[in-house]
Amino acid sequence: MKRLLSIAAIGVLAVTALVMVRCNSVTGGAPTDVALAAATDSTVKVTWTAPSEGTPDKYIVMFSETGTDAYEPFDTVITTEATHNPAGKTGTYKVVAKFGSTDYDGTPTPTTTPISSAVISVSELNAAGSSGYGWTRADGSATTYTMTQASNAASVDFYITDFATGYSGPDYSVASPDLGPSDPTGVVPSGSWRINGFTAGLSNENSALPMHSTSTYFNYQEISTQPFLTGCYTADGYYALVKVDSYNTGSGTAQVRSWFQKVKGLRLIEH
Repeated sequence: MKRLLSIAAIGVLAVTALVMVRCNSVTGGAPTDVALAAATDSTVKVTWTAPSEGTPDKYIVMFSETGTDAYEPFDTVITTEATHNPAGKTGTYKVVAKFGSTDYDGTPTPTTTPISSAVISVSELNAAGSSGYGWTRADGSATTYTMTQASNAASVDFYITDFATGYSGPDYSVASPDLGPSDPTGVVPSGSWRINGFTAGLSNENSALPMHSTSTYFNYQEISTQPFLTGCYTADGYYALVKVDSYNTGSGTAQVRSWFQKVKGLRLIEH
């Protein structure tokens, strides 16, 4: 009888230990599909997909400002979205799922830092070379296009012109593509050219761009200083900053760089 009790006791202890191990192990996993969208033109909506391994106790949503390495939490939620007011700053976002005391970092870690394009030489409309400039929406990169082909209409976001025949200036402008067919040069064919807008000269290339309105963005801006900064608002709802470092009426070229905000509708441009 004593031996039977001992065997039974051992069995109970084994079951108890197994239950304790199972209770102490927390099943968990990382959020996926972390994505950004414009909540307003200056605030960011962060969304993600819940981990398939279970329901976390909470999510901690974090932000790392452009130019820094540290992440700072700005919200704790139990849903799969959060809204952030970055006070004009851009940066990278991370979502952490907490299961007990264990953290699981979500993927990817998307950013609002605008896509920077190095200096490109852009020709005046009558000069040799390409006078159209546009951003690829998929990756935010910039390249130049000839304005003499209507097939480029869907790709050009602005062009450089002196609104005269020849390219001697004396003044160059950044102009909306839809002005091309009526430009005095007469080299741009009719087509579905974008109708984009540009701000008057800006003084700070890291400040948020002005909110879009018809009283703030116009179909062209004269390059009044060198360098010259102007905000661009595209027909399909993207913001970008254009910087004309200089232009040369002798060669008919302008040296242009830009920063394109890939989050549609967001006017934050810190870089």
